[in-house]
Amino acid sequence: MKEQSRRGNGTKPRFIVDAMLGDLARWLRMLGYDTIYERNMPDWKQLEIAAEQGRILLTRDRGLYIRARKRGIRSLLVHGDNIVDRLYIVAKTFRLQLDIDPDSSRCPLCNAPLRRADKSEVKGRVPPQVYEKYSIFWVCSDCGQVYWRGGHWRGILATLEEVKKKMGQRSRATSPTQTR
Repeated sequence: MKEQSRRGNGTKPRFIVDAMLGDLARWLRMLGYDTIYERNMPDWKQLEIAAEQGRILLTRDRGLYIRARKRGIRSLLVHGDNIVDRLYIVAKTFRLQLDIDPDSSRCPLCNAPLRRADKSEVKGRVPPQVYEKYSIFWVCSDCGQVYWRGGHWRGILATLEEVKKKMGQRSRATSPTQTR
């Protein structure tokens, strides 16, 4: 299925993701893409928001996909059994950048932008060993969730590398300040 992938105005695509793709929504948010996801949102509401806000609907539901296309809503029927396959199809279709920069990421939980925080600001909000080990933190501007480049960071980068290999992209360093 063909999908128009270039955006003439240079802005990042914005998405709305159905209930079956919560993992994809979190990844798109980490990559900095404004992505609406609510597990219990009815199909009609997803279609309404996509149309009103010019968002691209990502779905695994063939019926929802067909209804969206009939209404002229940009949409993609996402196949794939794992996050690598799902990210691949979306990244390839919409030519997404697959590099995470926490300074431009969005909260995986609520979609609000992250902001860099002083270490003193997160004291008592992260485990003591995390506070001692790390010096760079980000805080969600809405829900207040705190993020840092902990042990999970390697897994995130490894997943993105798998997607890039599948796309035939060269690997790029995602951050000069990466920690273990």
